[in-house]
Amino acid sequence: ILMIESPGKLAYSNAGALGPFQLMKSVARNHGLTVNKYVDERKDFDKSAMGAASLLRKTCIPEARRILKKNQIEFDEDEVWFKLFVLHIYHAGAGNVGGLVSSFKDKPSGQKLITKMWQSEWGGFKNASQNYSQVALAAMLNLHDIIYSNCSVLYSCDLNEL
Repeated sequence: ILMIESPGKLAYSNAGALGPFQLMKSVARNHGLTVNKYVDERKDFDKSAMGAASLLRKTCIPEARRILKKNQIEFDEDEVWFKLFVLHIYHAGAGNVGGLVSSFKDKPSGQKLITKMWQSEWGGFKNASQNYSQVALAAMLNLHDIIYSNCSVLYSCDLNEL
C-alpha cells in the first residue's frame, strides 16, 4: 500500500486522504489516530502504518468476506486474488466494491472476478479504483526486484530462503 499510495511524499489526495497510507480523517480516527486542528497523526509514519494495518484487519478483510459471501462467491483468503480484492476495498471502500460486485449478473470468482473489476465501474469505483490492484501487482514486482538485486549483490542469497 505504501508504494502505491504515497511513495516518498506526504500529500493530500483529491478525496482528502493524507499520509503515507492515504487515510481519510474519519477512517484514521476510527483506527486509533488523532486528527484534529492541532494534531494530524496521519503524517506520522508509524502511527499511519498502524492505522492502515488496523483498517485492513478490522474493516477491509471482514468486509471482503461479507461481500463475497453475500454474492455467493467462494474464496480462499490465502489466494492472491482475495488479497487484491481486499486492496480494492482499502482504496474504494466496501460500499463501492460491494455495489460493483452486486451489479454483476454473473458472479465470477478468483482472478476472473478481479479481471471483471478491472473492466467495470460502479458508483465511486472508477478508473483509479479499477487500476488499484494492477498498480499493487506492479509495486510487488518492483519490490521483489529491489529486494532480489540487493540480496544477490550483498548476500548471494536465494529469495526462497527469505
